[in-house]
Amino acid sequence: MKLYTASLALTFSLLVTACLPEETNSKDDPTIATVNGEAIKKSTLQFYALERRQGSANQNTPKENLINDLINMKLLRKEAEKSNLDDSDDFKSRISFIKLNLLSQAAMNDYISKNPVSDEDLKAEYDARIGDVSITELKASHILLKDEALAKKIIVQLTKGANFATLAKKHSTGPTGPKGGDLGWFNPNRMVPEFSQAVAALKDKSFTKEPVQTQFGWHIIKRSGTRAGTPPSFEQIKPKIAAMLAQKSVQEHLATLREKANVAIEADNLTQ
Repeated sequence: MKLYTASLALTFSLLVTACLPEETNSKDDPTIATVNGEAIKKSTLQFYALERRQGSANQNTPKENLINDLINMKLLRKEAEKSNLDDSDDFKSRISFIKLNLLSQAAMNDYISKNPVSDEDLKAEYDARIGDVSITELKASHILLKDEALAKKIIVQLTKGANFATLAKKHSTGPTGPKGGDLGWFNPNRMVPEFSQAVAALKDKSFTKEPVQTQFGWHIIKRSGTRAGTPPSFEQIKPKIAAMLAQKSVQEHLATLREKANVAIEADNLTQ
């Protein structure tokens, strides 16, 4: 039998096995496999598939792999039970923490569902944060390099009149290199801070006289245009505002719970 070791590693690292639902005998929940007479139900597969997708959003694991994972889990669980591993203090501590984590998340989700953010509050938050805010968009190109010395040599060539796009196509290591380094129109605040500050300090039709270092390397930036931008619409960012206000509501709820609770932190024990 082929063992899907990568899948199992992820499974155990997330301790998914401790979270799987109890098997049922419902006719609406058919058996998809058996291991030594023990059933694996369709609901368990669905639960596991959901957990895997949440753990790796860009990966769609084949159903056959998931079923084999569940079979392997059943086999290994029996081995663990034979060795009484479920009676160890470490295992019990892990199960206790998993239960704590799951129940706290369930309580939070329950609170959010019972205290939804109104559309009026969402719109008010949008108006307060964005409303009539003016946005300036810039058009720029850049040459991205790994070496500062080379960047300085290219700046000398540009100062002498060399074509920016031609040098970008020849030297830039960034994905825009083949397009002459063209970044198109963008809100400078969406760039990394070092890049944003450098491009904002330029005048149209000018380029940086010193290389600009970011986490990606060394940049030579040319600013070629400025225009008034359009802020995102309410509908575009409504989900983000809803998530932000829901989080704020939960934090306020937690603050209320802490005020009513008797909480004591034993600072001396933290250093032991």
